[in-house]
This record gives sequence, structure tokens and C-alpha cells, in this order.
Amino acid sequence: MKNIYHEWKDKNELKSKLDLIKKLSSTGANEDMIAIALGISKRTFQSLKNKHSDMKDAYEEGKERFKGMLMDAIVKRAVGFKSTDEDQYIEETARGTKKRIIKHIKDVPPDIGAAKYLLTIHFGREYSDKKLELELAEKKMEKLSEEWINGDHLQEIK
Repeated sequence: MKNIYHEWKDKNELKSKLDLIKKLSSTGANEDMIAIALGISKRTFQSLKNKHSDMKDAYEEGKERFKGMLMDAIVKRAVGFKSTDEDQYIEETARGTKKRIIKHIKDVPPDIGAAKYLLTIHFGREYSDKKLELELAEKKMEKLSEEWINGDHLQEIK
């Protein structure tokens, strides 16, 4: 029996299948959803990714694109932005129909949670909510390590 990958290749469908994988994974679709869209099982999709680097690359490229979109959204929320909404009114007057557009510019303030998240992932525990807990745990680990190295801890227990 012929491999589905080779069938797609022989029918000149491989490029469209790879594009579909990129597109779906760039929208956050998981392997189950992609397999359904391709008309194959999840297991077959995973097997194809393992055997064919172009399948894996298409999936990974889409995931990276999705991750980038999410990071862009978080950055936008973290620094704040302006939003423009439009209201359109149609009025009947003696002279005819008149269209009126009113634009509202809204300031969306920075989101502290998003800012803290970005600071933590980009600049480490210096900005973490758990900075103090992490420092205490680290000191405790250093102390335990010293006791074990010196052998004091083992002698005290016996």
C-alpha cells in the first residue's frame, strides 16, 4: 500500500496540504484538528511529521507564527493602545438621505498583568511575583548542598 504522503505528492496535492498545515497551526489548531482537516488520523499525522521534515517544518512554522501573534497581542495590551470605533447614522432630510459618521477614539490603558508577564519572561525572576520565595528557596538549597558536601547532615541524622 502506498503512503498517503506519496499519494499527495503524486497528485500534486502536497504543497496545498503543507499550506493547510501551516495555516491551521498558525491559528492555534492542534494535531487532532489538523488531522481531521487532512482526512487522516492523528496517529498518521504524527507519523508523517516524524518521517517527513517538510510536514514537521510546516507544522512548526505555523506554531511559531501563532506564538508571534499571541506575543504581539500581549505586548499591545502591556503598553496600551488607541482604538477607533465608528457609529454610522443615516438620516432622511428634505433634501434626501444623509449619512453621518461619528468616530470615537478610545484610549486603552496598559495592562499591568500583561506587562508583568512580559517582564518576567524576558528579564527573569527580577520581575517575578515570587522573587522573594525564589531567593529563599535558592538559599535553602545552597545551605542543604553545603551540609551534604561537608557530610555534617548525614552525621547529625545517624
